[in-house]
Amino acid sequence: MMRHKNAVLVAIESSYPEFGDAEQRRRAAECYRQIGNTDMAIETLLQVPPTLRSPRINLMLARLQHHGSRHGTTKKSEAVLAYKEVIRECPMALQVIEALLELGVNGNEINSLVMHAATVPDHFDWLSKWIKALAQMFNFKHSDASQTFLMLHDNTTLRCNEHLMMALGKCLYYNGDYFQAEDIFSSTLCANPDNVEAIGLMAVLCGQEGGCEQDSADMDYLFAKVSSEVKYTASHWFAHAQLLYDEGKFERGLNFVEKCLDSEPRNHEALILRGRLLIALERHTQAVCAFRTAQMVAPYRFEIYRGLFHSYLAQKRFKEANALCNWTIRLFQNSPRSFTMFGRTLFLFPDPRMRRTARKFAEKSLKINHIYTPAVNLIADICQVEGPTKAIIKLLEKHVIIFPKVNLLNHLGDIMRKQKEPVKAMEYYYKALRQDPKSKRTLRGLRLLAKSDDESPVLDESDDIGMDNQQSINDLTTLCEATNAQGAEGAESVENSREASSSAAARSGQEEDVDEHDWIDVPDGMSY
Repeated sequence: MMRHKNAVLVAIESSYPEFGDAEQRRRAAECYRQIGNTDMAIETLLQVPPTLRSPRINLMLARLQHHGSRHGTTKKSEAVLAYKEVIRECPMALQVIEALLELGVNGNEINSLVMHAATVPDHFDWLSKWIKALAQMFNFKHSDASQTFLMLHDNTTLRCNEHLMMALGKCLYYNGDYFQAEDIFSSTLCANPDNVEAIGLMAVLCGQEGGCEQDSADMDYLFAKVSSEVKYTASHWFAHAQLLYDEGKFERGLNFVEKCLDSEPRNHEALILRGRLLIALERHTQAVCAFRTAQMVAPYRFEIYRGLFHSYLAQKRFKEANALCNWTIRLFQNSPRSFTMFGRTLFLFPDPRMRRTARKFAEKSLKINHIYTPAVNLIADICQVEGPTKAIIKLLEKHVIIFPKVNLLNHLGDIMRKQKEPVKAMEYYYKALRQDPKSKRTLRGLRLLAKSDDESPVLDESDDIGMDNQQSINDLTTLCEATNAQGAEGAESVENSREASSSAAARSGQEEDVDEHDWIDVPDGMSY
């Protein structure tokens, strides 16, 4: 009887793969992974002979070796080999392709591996361009990656595909093209309002710009949709954390970020937001550690280097800030953001010789992207010190037509006021008031305009008009959305006002504590 039972059990185990030795080891490894014992999980999977490993086992082994434990080391070379085994049997595994590119494998090598896979499906010409775009993104070429994704969107049957739209929007966001990224994410949400990741990224863009084009009522509706979900994912926790960050509830936002990272330890946006929250709480040493952790996960994100830059300035670690700016320029060679950040650093330096070189970096940024707002803001700040030229005024006037930001309108109003053109100054100040009726800088400019030219008949008339229309100015509060542009004059201007304001104390103490030898000289013929 016992022999018969044993024979039946052996027959069952040989007939069903889930009872096989390889599958049992995979399940044991999954249990080890769930309890946090990554090393034991890897050891269990390695006991399965390579010829008996299924794509599922190879994928699990590769991810464990790639990511490792939360605070442990990774085994990148072993992970690459395991990922390649998955590609040979499953050439359309897009997440595996992305992981290989993230590990630094050449895009051409991956494309060749996919083309020579065992089972190649038909009609996948788009995959080569997809691999090319991802390779460009991981190589810090976000502008090129967005162009490649855009070609995929326009010239293939993947038009309006949700995954492609998200990839395109992320590349635009990584490149600092916030308005275009916002349009892409808005289109994605129109097609799928339940895309929580897109909602979180839209919230990030609104926070970065100090108020995006998305209607606040629509954003409130989207956040309400996120809150109504019964089961929360990492994207849900991040969306709530970003909302709390925008509302200034930093401690509570930090708790939500930790919950997000508990669900998904490698969430890029959550890692970056944790650093921003720590900067806002003035825990700059912890912020540096947070951004360094994010750098290990996503070294191709400019926001990480910008956060480190603000943290170093707040701690008056000027040598590290200078070295970081140089390194950022070498990494993001074709990005206007790195040149603008370095230019802003030089502009804040007390030495006039170093300050004069800031214009050169701003001009380099504008050569790459002639409508890049932070570079235009830096040019405007330089004009306040060195005096404006006709070309600079023309540049600012063109830019405010495209992006009528409060900060730039105030800059132009101040320039026109100093150049004794009160009518134009009044026009720009009132445009700024339409966007932010409570802007202290705008109201101060109007008061100075009235005081400085009291005897001018034109100004007397304008002043009377201003007094008569004081009620109209107050009424604008109910018609216009009030946006806070106070932090826009800090580093990278409109990109991250909270980070800039938290570094103000460090910048104010530069003149006393900085040694000019801590900063490298910038030769005139410098190129990166």
